[in-house]
Amino acid sequence: MDDFERRWKLIQDQLGAQARGDEPACFSSGRTLFGIKSDVERKMDDIAHEMEQRAHEKRENGV
Repeated sequence: MDDFERRWKLIQDQLGAQARGDEPACFSSGRTLFGIKSDVERKMDDIAHEMEQRAHEKRENGV
């Protein structure tokens, strides 16, 4: 099952649970629902990646 199929199944399962009343209906933007990152999320990912690189370089250099 590829990533698209997995996400689509997750969406169907969630909507089915909400329709049956098993879970309360939740509200989400389409960006969140389909995994589209906002500018802030992308920037946070960039910062985290940069921090990981620095930590890796420190381990490599024995600092």
